[in-house]
Amino acid sequence: MQTTIQCKICDPSESKMITDVESGEIICNQCGIVVEKDLEDTTKIWHKAEDDKIDTMNGNPSSLTLYDQGLTTLIGNTNRDANGNTINSMMVTRLNKMRFQDKRSQINTSARYLIRAFRQLDSLKDKMNLPNAVIEKTAYIYRKVQEAGLVRGRKVNTVLGASLYIACREFQIPRTLREISSINNEKYRETSRVYRQIVLHLGKQVPQVDLFRYLEKVGKKANLDEKNIRDALKLMKKVQDAGLSAGKEPMGIVGAVIYLSLPKSDENIQKRIITQAVIADAAGVSEVTIRNVYKEIEKKLSLG
Repeated sequence: MQTTIQCKICDPSESKMITDVESGEIICNQCGIVVEKDLEDTTKIWHKAEDDKIDTMNGNPSSLTLYDQGLTTLIGNTNRDANGNTINSMMVTRLNKMRFQDKRSQINTSARYLIRAFRQLDSLKDKMNLPNAVIEKTAYIYRKVQEAGLVRGRKVNTVLGASLYIACREFQIPRTLREISSINNEKYRETSRVYRQIVLHLGKQVPQVDLFRYLEKVGKKANLDEKNIRDALKLMKKVQDAGLSAGKEPMGIVGAVIYLSLPKSDENIQKRIITQAVIADAAGVSEVTIRNVYKEIEKKLSLG
């Protein structure tokens, strides 16, 4: 039989009850009085600890970064029934067969690939300081790629790096494919090839690169002043409005825009040459790439 919880002070037709899950209280929205408190959280699974006095939460949270998503079954080694009595030999034989099949089902080929991939993914998370949402998305993409059969014949780390790059693009995290390949100890050309295959085969709509985020990242890495970064952002807006960024290497565009936004006084010309090398190193491209791109931008925008 259900009972309706109402405030004893306010009119039931005007007041409403608000449940605070964190504190375990039910509060009236009119007067603010606590109607009920110490509510039990039924969304968690609890069990008694060994001393039978302390309640602790049972089990780990489910996650796509776990090869079994945290839903592993385990058949204990205790050959006793629910009452603690020893079971007969026939039942022991059946239990041993069940244990063997249970363990065997968890160590198949796909599980081994997932264990290896997600171990590397955990390492990349620490090295690149990525949020959990990006890691979960990467694990989701990798599972879809494995289900599609694209992992077969390719290196697990290469497929994982390509999946991580797609996740970073979807979350607008400024990480380049070349940067991920370098940290992942894989060849950039092979990782880029696998990335294109994943996008084409799965039909994913990958968002465009946010050049402004990359510009801020490269500018800070090159130790530029905030004023120079703001000037570069303004110039990048002009470049995008003119359509000069389409079809070009994003980091080349970023490096060229930063270089063009620097002061052009004659006394600082030697400093500009050094800065160009620093920018090229921060952007992960060559100085030749920056020179070719910035000359084209300078010519079409008449910045010279």
